[in-house]
Amino acid sequence: MFGRISTLSAISLALALVCTAIGVPAAWIFAFLIVFGADAVFSGRATIPPAFLMTPAQVLIAMLCAGPLATVSGGQVASYLAPAALSLVVTLVVCAFGAWLLHRVNRVDGATGLLATLAGGASGMVLIARDVRADVQFVTLTQYLRLTVIVFTLPGMVAWLSAYSDAPGADSVGTAGVGESSGAVDPGLWGGVVAAAGSFWRTPWQGVLGALAVGLLVWLIVKATGPLFKIPSPYLIVSMAVVVAAIAAGVPQEFVLPEGLAVNLAYAIIGIQAGGTLTKGALRQFSAALPMLLGVLLLMVASSLATGWFIAWTSDFDILDAYLATVPGGVYAVLAFAHDSGSDPLVTVVQVLRVLVMLIAGAFAPTVIDWLRRTGPTRQTGSPSRDAADHPTVR
Repeated sequence: MFGRISTLSAISLALALVCTAIGVPAAWIFAFLIVFGADAVFSGRATIPPAFLMTPAQVLIAMLCAGPLATVSGGQVASYLAPAALSLVVTLVVCAFGAWLLHRVNRVDGATGLLATLAGGASGMVLIARDVRADVQFVTLTQYLRLTVIVFTLPGMVAWLSAYSDAPGADSVGTAGVGESSGAVDPGLWGGVVAAAGSFWRTPWQGVLGALAVGLLVWLIVKATGPLFKIPSPYLIVSMAVVVAAIAAGVPQEFVLPEGLAVNLAYAIIGIQAGGTLTKGALRQFSAALPMLLGVLLLMVASSLATGWFIAWTSDFDILDAYLATVPGGVYAVLAFAHDSGSDPLVTVVQVLRVLVMLIAGAFAPTVIDWLRRTGPTRQTGSPSRDAADHPTVR
């Protein structure tokens, strides 16, 4: 058992370095998901990380989701609430529509469909799916399909919109590949792998100390509130609340934005958790829903573009800034492009709020769905067995 996991981890590490070098989004999650997923599918043996590893991973992912707010002031956040609210409403409506289509056409259960289509915090959605007993494999495959499509189409969209943009660095953005800065010199694949191998383990102590403090505080909160009420995915949701509070209190950015090996290990654990329980049946279910998923993704991109144009038309924001602010995924790739183009802080504020709102919606939506099922009218026609046969769920 230990030898098998060690071998798979070594292969995953090598693949993660290659993926990092060529700019694959969420490279560490992708690499560990592929390797452990292939092992689970072909060997029939599941690999499930223990809870004592999953909990720190949740805390680190929460910090990564909320941490970028430390780069903008409270006044800037308040001034961008109107375009942020518009973008969030449009995105939530499109995601809910996509979940409804998956339920009606592909018979995916409500919680799984919603977690699969909510456009924000892919790694967090996988953790929430595990906590609420949704179909983790379907949510994982769908979320990372969204992330991959959005990130790899981003350079083309940015290059196109740069022609209409007045941003200072817009002319130089969009020609570089994903994961590259506009002025970077391509070192080649081997050079990129060597660079990734030399840097992936570096972890600033401030981020580690911040993660330990957040984790301890969240543990105390969960223990204190446990007898009174239950918080969905507490180590994700409460951790985000603690980080936002820390930012508002003026805690330096380096303490709330962990980097290096700690983050890479968190991503690896999520990849193992998602891929280690993959089955051939889950792949067949995902393949059957793929045309619908691609249609929903196309609708997401189109609605994002339309919202961006509307924000730019009704305000003083640049069209490139407005689109980057409303892109439904790939928050760190989006922020990198925004930095290269000298974009307005609008991009950071709206993108981080999108991730936070989507994760909160994902955590509480299954509870609301279950409550509606329990309190809704009971069907009087048809036998239970017939109803179950007519409406199978993906699990």
